[in-house]
Amino acid sequence: MATIPLHVARRRLDTGNVVSYPDGSPVGAAMQGFGDELSAVAEHYRQMKERQEAFDAELARRRFNGRIAQAEDEVAANAPADGAGLHDTMYGRVDPRNGRVVKPGLFDTLFDDALPNMPESQRAAFARQKEMLREVGARRMAQRQLQRRKDYEEAQVDAALKTSAIAIGNANPDDPVTFEAARQEGLDLIDKMGLDPGIRLQKVKDWFGTAAKARFEGLIAKDPRQALAMFGLAQAGSPTKGNTAEAVGGRQKTGAESRERGSQCCE
Repeated sequence: MATIPLHVARRRLDTGNVVSYPDGSPVGAAMQGFGDELSAVAEHYRQMKERQEAFDAELARRRFNGRIAQAEDEVAANAPADGAGLHDTMYGRVDPRNGRVVKPGLFDTLFDDALPNMPESQRAAFARQKEMLREVGARRMAQRQLQRRKDYEEAQVDAALKTSAIAIGNANPDDPVTFEAARQEGLDLIDKMGLDPGIRLQKVKDWFGTAAKARFEGLIAKDPRQALAMFGLAQAGSPTKGNTAEAVGGRQKTGAESRERGSQCCE
């Protein structure tokens, strides 16, 4: 089937210097009708082409969005444990005073690669969306970097507190000054974390319990009878060292009362 060039089909019949026919004559009416038909064909072709290009543009956008999501995951996987540089690697850096890109990121490379694959009629509109897409993605990546940093700090603090608890358990349980200094070091470390206040408060409570437990376990290892006496399990000197572990185990089954009293005695 022959294709009518769009720029030609849009034109009505050009009578030019050809013989003209009266408007009321059959030939004139036929020629006018043929011109209207050509215009209708041209309009139909234009609308069809716009729909096709809009569809192709949507597919291209979806491919671009998929590539962006994949790139974000790859950047996150290759970032340091604390997430440093994650945002800038993906989305670069923009001068907030004038909106100019001062450091391109992977986003710029992917966008420039996608632009030529966009249908020509949709290309300019897609290009105008670049900075809006960068802003949306940059917020998403900044949140991801922030969460990575929080997870990193929490893991580091947990490891440090575990080491401190072991040190408290190995220290002299009758040295309250050393115990209080070690406990305060843990509190200071928690206070420096970039966590929500509620989470930080819970970690403080957990650390108080962990430190008290470590000190009491150290006391049990050094002087089981004194430890039992603190819990009111026996008169000082009554249980033998051989059955101390059994007595402590039985008392621990009573629950919160013994833990609370143990915590108080070690603070």
